[in-house]
Amino acid sequence: MPLSIRLATLNDAEGITEVHCSDVNRWYKIVNGRKVEAKYDELTVEDRFRHGGPWMSVETCAIHLNYMLTSGQYPIIAELNGKIVGELELYIGEDRGVLGKTGFIDILYVHRDFRRRGIGRMLIAKAQEIAVSEGCDTLSVWPEEDAILFYRKCGLDKVAYRIVNLSIDLKKIEKVHAEYEVLPFPSRYDMLRDFHLITPRIYSSFAAWLKSRWEIALRSFKIKFFEGYSAYPESTFIIECWREDKVASIYLWLKDESYILDMLCWLLWKAKNMGFMKACILINDHVYDYIKNKLPVNMLGNEVILMMKIKEKGYHYS
Repeated sequence: MPLSIRLATLNDAEGITEVHCSDVNRWYKIVNGRKVEAKYDELTVEDRFRHGGPWMSVETCAIHLNYMLTSGQYPIIAELNGKIVGELELYIGEDRGVLGKTGFIDILYVHRDFRRRGIGRMLIAKAQEIAVSEGCDTLSVWPEEDAILFYRKCGLDKVAYRIVNLSIDLKKIEKVHAEYEVLPFPSRYDMLRDFHLITPRIYSSFAAWLKSRWEIALRSFKIKFFEGYSAYPESTFIIECWREDKVASIYLWLKDESYILDMLCWLLWKAKNMGFMKACILINDHVYDYIKNKLPVNMLGNEVILMMKIKEKGYHYS
């Protein structure tokens, strides 16, 4: 039976979990704050999640798939002789800026026993086909460093954004006297359609908004401490953290980018008052050039968002 590429269903959760677990050689659980090697069957759902996210157990993978499918997004699988051997997750949505309407590749994973057979390329080809059918301007991805060449060879050969990964020492953040009325976080993305995603600038704006709405009942992991919308300056924001890291992650959308420094300072001051010592932001290089001498930042690294311009290639739209 030849390799087939299709949209996943909830029945595929076990096979997708097997793909993502294929690279784990040693499993461990946390006992009295220490890592202790254990068998997979001895782990709790939280222990499994700790090894790589919702794909590491059938329970959380099924929840994640359900979120994607009910949101009209595209978990795509590669299947060979009835066995799932790869998965790609594609998010279709708007982004103000160079991406436009984009198909954002968030996950691409091939079982380690089936690599170097062209499966990843076939999954990307399917993602491109879907992006074309959805009328997207671009196909985009935030690649790991060792995968950049692969994506370029697959046609995602243009740099959409150069990203700077920053850690901010909150002990050095000065008191902010301004205060803004905080309204409920937007329940519909069309309320953010004209906003710029400032951080984390590693997703499409739509994917960042959508994924921020999804939660799995593992309270020892991601926790939202503060989120909302401000009418002036028009902005939307989230402060959250992964419990084990104890570092605040900042999400910020702005309608007017001239308020970047004001809103970042306000959010960092909020995070400091919540007891965090550090915060993480991922911004494009132009924003970094603007704030680097105004905030106590420590550069952790550089990354890129790659894209393929679909409409410029003259693809046919049905």
